[in-house]
Amino acid sequence: MFNFKIIHKQFLIENINHVRQRNPNALVCAMVKANAYGVGLKEAVKILSPYADFFGVACFDEARQVRRLCQNNILIVGPLDECNEDFSQAVQSLAEVKRLVASKKKIKIHLTINSGMNRYGFKDFEEFCSALKLIKNSNLNLEGIFTHFATMDNFIDEQMRVFTKFVKACKDMGFNPIVHADNSFASENHSHELDMVRIGFDLFNKSNGTAPVVEIKSHIAKINEVEPNDLVGYDYRFVAHNRMRVAVVPVGYADGFDLSFLGINLKVKNADCKVLNICMDCFMIDVSNTNLKEGDYVSILGKENNLKKYAKYINSSEYEIGTKFSKIRAKIIVD
Repeated sequence: MFNFKIIHKQFLIENINHVRQRNPNALVCAMVKANAYGVGLKEAVKILSPYADFFGVACFDEARQVRRLCQNNILIVGPLDECNEDFSQAVQSLAEVKRLVASKKKIKIHLTINSGMNRYGFKDFEEFCSALKLIKNSNLNLEGIFTHFATMDNFIDEQMRVFTKFVKACKDMGFNPIVHADNSFASENHSHELDMVRIGFDLFNKSNGTAPVVEIKSHIAKINEVEPNDLVGYDYRFVAHNRMRVAVVPVGYADGFDLSFLGINLKVKNADCKVLNICMDCFMIDVSNTNLKEGDYVSILGKENNLKKYAKYINSSEYEIGTKFSKIRAKIIVD
């Protein structure tokens, strides 16, 4: 296999243990949606199942995938799809509560509060109170209540103020749900000492200082001697002005290394190599002023060519880059 994805098991365990140390009285929900932020759902769940109280997913299909791997609690944080008593389901509205009540199933639910992100959840307080009354006289098990923070600044305080009002109403009605709001950033910087923390990004992307949890490695499959006016790849995206040595790396936009990365300088064995063009299955870099040769390893994702570097280059987020690379065609090695 040309490409390798290396998952450092011990780093992942260290990260979840750090979360537990920071939040000694809280449950931990390990968010493994979106293929565990690109790390790999199967591998992440197998490693984390002895340490996580809950696994968080976005949809019913992801929940089924996790259930095949473990018996941990599973929370679906996305919109209501199928009803299943085996999973805990986020509930976003009075209409969803009515649908679940009508099913007469004993579903475990977590009420989602829209405290300022304006994505999912209850925003109208009266509608929320009406939902609580329906739940009170139903088969539903109100297991939790949560919100999601939109920013990494003091707007978190405003969201908590709104969220606290809904939590109080819930408890005043006699419910005793698991209250959760803190994500990776809030857990480290704004800990609210709630009943559970939901951690995704920091589990999978926090570096131990030597390497990240996940590394992706490829190699130089071919080096071409290119003459002036020669094309490199498709569509005249790059035309040589001088004689060049151009290396071909077998990772392309089918692997998440897409055209937005054109022109980025990748560090390859301490040399800065500019990406000249990108195809479906490979990209080409300038190795003219290097001693690089065919067979040399190329770090696609590692300590230097990291998520932050890619995200800054395309003015995006590290979350997006991680999910891009979840498509990598590679042999997976759990180290």
